[in-house]
Amino acid sequence: LISNKCPIIITRAKFIGATMGGLSCFQFLFNSHNNDISNQPPATCIYHEPPPGVVSDYSNNPSVFGKILNGELPSSTYQENADFLAFRDRSPKAKFHALVIPKRYVQNVYSLTPDDVNLVQDMQQMGLELLEEEQPKALVDNDYILCFHIPPFNSVDHLHLHVLAPASEMNFVYRYGKYSCGARWCISDVEVIERLKGGQVAVPYKQLF
Repeated sequence: LISNKCPIIITRAKFIGATMGGLSCFQFLFNSHNNDISNQPPATCIYHEPPPGVVSDYSNNPSVFGKILNGELPSSTYQENADFLAFRDRSPKAKFHALVIPKRYVQNVYSLTPDDVNLVQDMQQMGLELLEEEQPKALVDNDYILCFHIPPFNSVDHLHLHVLAPASEMNFVYRYGKYSCGARWCISDVEVIERLKGGQVAVPYKQLF
């Protein structure tokens, strides 16, 4: 009985091996920039002073970014001020890939109201300052992406702005897929600001769940 099953097991194993081998030729589409450490700040665990009105231990922030802000997890910090922190994405999808987050806990883009337009504008401004420092040519050439992911397609439940450049050097799947502004899962900083200024909600889609 066992011997009769062996050919099936071997056939399945060969099929899986052939499939995985075939998919490997498309690996270039999904390559990230984890090995690109040029101008990368060192990763350190540092407590980041909260702005007024935010509890000092960030206990109201259950996300991984709350742990970064509280100094429990390391991050490679690019820039910081009283209200915002910018650090390197742990799995960069561009030569330069940073995240800008508010120190105040805002869950996601659905949490934004027209009263938050200044917050988003300040996040945008920090993103542009990062580009000016780290990727000045991409900034001049408009070769960058600033965007938010829309739930449930976001990875962390703490509002964060992706800053990616040069966009022209990003892998196809990321540039025209995951970080494609205008798709159901991704919205640009500019559109969010325009909608909030107009008294609308930040996202033109209903929250799925």
